[in-house]
Amino acid sequence: MNPLRRSYEARVLVVPLGAGSAQVAASLTGLGVAGVRVLSKSDPAVAMTTPIGEFAWEPPSPAGTAEVAESADMVVLVGTDLVDVAAPTVREVCEAARRGGGLIAAVLVDPENWDDPVGASAMATLRQEVDMLVSVRGPKLLAALLDVLRGGARAEDYPELALAHEPQVPA
Repeated sequence: MNPLRRSYEARVLVVPLGAGSAQVAASLTGLGVAGVRVLSKSDPAVAMTTPIGEFAWEPPSPAGTAEVAESADMVVLVGTDLVDVAAPTVREVCEAARRGGGLIAAVLVDPENWDDPVGASAMATLRQEVDMLVSVRGPKLLAALLDVLRGGARAEDYPELALAHEPQVPA
């Protein structure tokens, strides 16, 4: 458990949407993300997830993609190239997450091919299926968002964190 978190740490499942997104997900460990799981293989019967860092939550096993998504508190779909976004996967994961009562977010990291007809269709699917759609300029911002979604820091236990974020008043 991260000492900078509230008492509850959300179970976050990261779902890469394409090869570029899988590379972004793989880079999260080096950016300080810990405790989340990445859907590494989507399968209706035996999906596979990869933990990032220590203390990652455990999904049901064996379980299909839908069961894994349903067991998460939050599902974060990650896309880079909108042409690579598979609408059936998005719909399956989102339907399962809704059944489980989870928050569903899509984060587009340096998104490409917005204007391609396939990419435009993928964007429409994402807008229909998710609760929150965010576009960020790089993986560091995705890592920061995941940290916030998991619980954030406890300023009362670490006053130096509160001081670092207080506005500076000119003398």
